[in-house]
Amino acid sequence: MKHLKEPQEKIQGEMFHDESLGWWASRLSPNALRALQSGWHGVFRRSLLKLMPAERLGEHFHERLGRPTKELYSMAGLMLIAEFRNLTGEQAAEAYTFDASIQYALNLPRDGQYLSPRSVDNYRKRFREDELAQEVFMEVSARLVKELGLDISRQRLDSTHVLSQMARLGRQQLLAVGVKRFLVQLARHHRGHYESLPEVMRERYRPAESRLFGLGTAKVRKGEEVIAEIGQDMAALMDRFGNEAKVAAMESYRSLARLFAEHFEPPQNAGDPPSKRPKSINAEGRSAKTLQNPSDPDAGYNGKKGPGYQAQIAQSLPPRDAEDRIEGPGLIVGLVAQSASVRDNEAVEEVVVQQKETGLVPTEMIADTIYGSDENVRRCAEAGIELISPVPGRTPQKENPRHFYAKVDQARKDRIDARRLEQETPEWKARYAARSGIEGLNRALDLVTGFKRLRVRGIKAVSMALNLKAAGWNITAAAKILKNRRRKAAIRRRKAGLGAFFGMLGTMTERIAQLAEKNRVALADTFLNNFNVVH
Repeated sequence: MKHLKEPQEKIQGEMFHDESLGWWASRLSPNALRALQSGWHGVFRRSLLKLMPAERLGEHFHERLGRPTKELYSMAGLMLIAEFRNLTGEQAAEAYTFDASIQYALNLPRDGQYLSPRSVDNYRKRFREDELAQEVFMEVSARLVKELGLDISRQRLDSTHVLSQMARLGRQQLLAVGVKRFLVQLARHHRGHYESLPEVMRERYRPAESRLFGLGTAKVRKGEEVIAEIGQDMAALMDRFGNEAKVAAMESYRSLARLFAEHFEPPQNAGDPPSKRPKSINAEGRSAKTLQNPSDPDAGYNGKKGPGYQAQIAQSLPPRDAEDRIEGPGLIVGLVAQSASVRDNEAVEEVVVQQKETGLVPTEMIADTIYGSDENVRRCAEAGIELISPVPGRTPQKENPRHFYAKVDQARKDRIDARRLEQETPEWKARYAARSGIEGLNRALDLVTGFKRLRVRGIKAVSMALNLKAAGWNITAAAKILKNRRRKAAIRRRKAGLGAFFGMLGTMTERIAQLAEKNRVALADTFLNNFNVVH
């Protein structure tokens, strides 16, 4: 049975819905309560808890039948808080049960709370399968931009590499692990088929994954010899089970078949061994999209950063006050999770599409060279965005420009030449200098939220984690901006108060002087009158 309670409603056990009458007002010190109200906890409780997808979660539960769920707004909020605080399932359940700051943020009563780690895992699964995290990120970001009155017209774009919870395997170990995991699943679900395999083959893959073919021992075999043997085993297994519908439908079998197709050339004649390719390639001939680990088939490869995923991040420039002083960090206004095999220059359009959905489209986007293709510049211009990015490639030689433009139409050549001239001007360089700040964001995201090393695998789980971490970052950034604004407002009030005091003091001084002058004149008159009487 689903349990929904609007966050604006009174908390059970309170007489009135009043901040001053909540349990926090009587059980926390004034300083502790003030810290909660001014920090991210207060921002979340006041403005964002009501945005949580409680109704979407409630679709998994019956209106009246079944055991009552936990309050769904608080559970959806806990999913966000646990991710950006980088909490495990056990830690999230413990925080829900005991942590007063989390209970304050989630609008929960202080007493009688309990949550099991298994419940946390179940709600995380629902968040992942329903793809609710991106919806949360987009709504939270749009609400914060609106309530803070931020200018998001200028943004910067960059990607950062993300590691999922998978091991980085060499070619020999990758192939051996692919076969072993298939055999393990075959033995578990189709014992008869497993027993029909030659004992020699079963024994080869019986050791632990880190000890296959002598890895990690003194009996390490030559890599070329081992890979050739694994290729023959793969071919034999595919011949044996390719027509067994139930076996061929197993995820581990599909991974094995994919590894074979990417790493080996099938034999030309029956009975010939498969030949190893110099490097793995997929059906499109690309190495970056080949399988990196059977446990995470969605991960790709980046030639500079290695296997894993990446996040395309668009950040608004830090907000400034009327005196052009920075108020706090810029908010993340766009985030797209991708395989590491996707090139950055292919991601601009997807980021812009997401921002159109949230109404957070900039007029100016600053990005590094790889984003600055002529196609991206034109697409952004069609969306009303000026893409500020250096022209990729070498500058053509003046004495032989045809070498660079032989296959380029004149209109494109003119556009590229104009951009190259513009990017040499001091004005362009001053605008582009703002791009460097996003490197600090990538580092801070990792330190605050654990952004670059996740505990999950698969693109759905990775996307959920990254979107919730980015939403949490925005909440903390909003709290910092509000704190700075309150501090500056307090300073202005003090200055205004001092100005009024000194103004009043000046008025009093002037009045005293006037009274003194008046008294001096009166005394002088009295003295003269008395003097005349005497004489």
